[in-house]
This record gives sequence, structure tokens and C-alpha cells, in this order.
Amino acid sequence: MSKARRQIGDQSTKGAALGLCVYGMVKQDFDPMLIALLVPIISTVFAYISTKIGDPDLACLFIDKPYAK
Repeated sequence: MSKARRQIGDQSTKGAALGLCVYGMVKQDFDPMLIALLVPIISTVFAYISTKIGDPDLACLFIDKPYAK
């Protein structure tokens, strides 16, 4: 699978996870301002986790680290 397709899959996965987080917060009656504050923070955490798991230059979970080959 090409890096571009993996990148698309990665972004879609993180987007779906972020959507589930927002859905859960809405269902739990979180304050809308708190949700708006947490969305970019959660996105940053997902990107940080991606740099630890996958390629640190791309923040992608599904592309191997260059030195892992």
C-alpha cells in the first residue's frame, strides 16, 4: 500500500476517533465550550501518539518509522 493511501487511512482513523470522542462528550452533556476547547487538544494528542508509533515526520500511525526497516 502506498504512503499516500496509508496517510489517508491514518487521517480517517484519527478523525473517526475524534468524532467518537465528541459524540461521547455530547451524550454526557459536556459544556459545548469545553468540547470546543478539547477538540484541538485531543487532535494534538492523537498526532503526538502517531509520531511515537509511526513515522515521526508524518505523524502517521500506519507508515513505519524510517529506522524500523
